Amino acid sequence: ESKNIYNIQPLTATFRKRHVAVAHNGTISNFHEVKKEMEDEGTPFFSTSDSELILTLFTQYFDHPYVERFARITEKLQGAYSVLIQEDDVILAYRDPLGFRPLVIGENDNYIAIASETVSLLQIGIQTWKEIKPGELVIIKNGFISSQQVTRASKKEQCIFELIYFSRPDSVTFGHNVYFFRKLTGKLLAKREDRDIDIVVPVPDSGIPAALGYAQELGKPLEFGLIRSHYVGRSFIEPQERQNKVKMKLFPIKEVLQGKKIALIDDSLVRGTTSREIIRLLRENGAMEVHFRLASPPITSPCFFGIDIPTREELMASSRTLGEITHEIEADSVRYLSIEELHYAVGDDKDNFCYACFTGHYNPASLPEARIAQLSKIKPIILSELKTNKLF
Repeated sequence: ESKNIYNIQPLTATFRKRHVAVAHNGTISNFHEVKKEMEDEGTPFFSTSDSELILTLFTQYFDHPYVERFARITEKLQGAYSVLIQEDDVILAYRDPLGFRPLVIGENDNYIAIASETVSLLQIGIQTWKEIKPGELVIIKNGFISSQQVTRASKKEQCIFELIYFSRPDSVTFGHNVYFFRKLTGKLLAKREDRDIDIVVPVPDSGIPAALGYAQELGKPLEFGLIRSHYVGRSFIEPQERQNKVKMKLFPIKEVLQGKKIALIDDSLVRGTTSREIIRLLRENGAMEVHFRLASPPITSPCFFGIDIPTREELMASSRTLGEITHEIEADSVRYLSIEELHYAVGDDKDNFCYACFTGHYNPASLPEARIAQLSKIKPIILSELKTNKLF
């Protein structure tokens, strides 16, 4: 499906002599239900992308003002959609009412720009920006910006994984400096360390800020025992052939690792395949012990909002105990950040985030009711195992 040329963004259409283009970040969680309903009514679809649903609904409501169009789209769709639409000479930016994905707008003397990450604006010379609010519609025409609040939800469901993994560390996402957030999660992990550690080794690149915080808190040297090749893509989002990718992507420095008791720091553990291969790589190059430390809680439940965690069966922590995970990835020990520590890291903003991939608790407005009922029956063993120590 990913090879389908009609899935390539922006998706475009011409309707009543108007040209429309759509770019979308996120995942429509009730995509299949709404698509089937529209197909049964005679609406054709040319791609397998959920972005086409937004394009089709937008054109179907052409007779209505922009605010009403997006109000009707919001009534139809569930899930995550930060979306950019161009209709002839008008650009529209809209963020779903739960605010799963980030969306920011900024301008300078030369142009106006909209992006998912603030660092994108900085790179083109825009020094100030504002976050587009959940449920807010921004309209750009003839160089002027206006906005209207289309709808409001009772609470936000900002994706915590944007801070843990997806966003670049030099971005400000949901009002949080990503680098400092990740560094703090590492410090929190280190406060509970109970093993004898010689050196701290990050899994590059996403584990580096947490590893720095961990090393500083523990008073142990941070060593780059693994060097990343930047010519190979992210293995987190590529489900096939991870074992081969690891050895193509990460190159160990034997002289750093040999004879050492290592705290290996990574942002998260999803399927476990990549982590096991990394730990084997460290041992092959002389590591005496490998203690795996994760700057997020166990991922026990699937995400339907834009992260590649589609099924519970794929998740290492969904059906295993901590001991079983440790054995399966061939580590000497494994420690996760607790959900309470994660809440501490985001501070007063903690109630504005989605933690469903960790807790299995989904906002009723985010998914079809039948799917939530099915997921609520799952009780991962590891959640009852983990106990939070007093941090301060």
